[in-house]
Amino acid sequence: MSKQKLYYSIGLGCVAFLLAVFLWWWPLYQHTTTITFLNVGEGDAILITQGSNQMLIDGGRTGKDLLARLGRHMPFWDRTLEIVLATHPDADHIGGFRAVLSAYDVEVFLSTGAESDTETFALLARALATQHIEMQTVFRGGTIQFPYGGMLTIEYPLKPIPQEMQDANTGSIVGQFVFGDTKILLTGDLPEEEKVLVDIQPIDILKVAHHGSKYSTSVAFLDRVRPKEAVISVGKNSYGHPSPDVMKRLSERGVIVRRTDIDGNIEYRCTEKLARCIFVP
Repeated sequence: MSKQKLYYSIGLGCVAFLLAVFLWWWPLYQHTTTITFLNVGEGDAILITQGSNQMLIDGGRTGKDLLARLGRHMPFWDRTLEIVLATHPDADHIGGFRAVLSAYDVEVFLSTGAESDTETFALLARALATQHIEMQTVFRGGTIQFPYGGMLTIEYPLKPIPQEMQDANTGSIVGQFVFGDTKILLTGDLPEEEKVLVDIQPIDILKVAHHGSKYSTSVAFLDRVRPKEAVISVGKNSYGHPSPDVMKRLSERGVIVRRTDIDGNIEYRCTEKLARCIFVP
């Protein structure tokens, strides 16, 4: 056999091997779901991925921090975010979205309907308009079904929020992500959750509201939802987050607490085989 034929045969063998690996890997990739609480400092950003489908909940305060974290958890060839959701229009939740709109194609943008008179919100609204993306309003009863299992259900607000609402936190979107036997409650910055989330059943993982603020995560609320694990999205701040009182309440109930300022990005992986989500160290 000539060298040319030998190289040709080796090349065909390599292509066949790579194709076989891809055909084995692709279904696993598409069927694996991850929920990652991104370390974006004093702010929220949560990425739910399922293969080539992604949903980003909140965008932190700066585009630089957000894009750096997204780049580690999204494949380089995937430049589309199927859904982006803003829980409320505070700067530490929407500040990074303008950069995301420049770097990725966003198919759907969801919000409470509330607006803000800040420059951050004005710049976001302008970027959305430039790309002809409409802010769609969501409230209780709305659902997002993922292709290979998993559903996010909007638990709050009960109805669309008035655009001029003064305290954006009180209208913050609360969503519950359910995959198999695992329930994850994502509370945004909602204060006094026990007063409005009156029919929430026990959950497994709680995204602690408002970065651990003393105005959230009360004794009554924790005793109602009884989480086994909790995640606090927090960074350097002057507000005293997370509150020592909140940390004490969680500790007294034996809740495993993870913090983005200490642990960095916090990831849970969900598979159909396990029918649940587990923390990835």
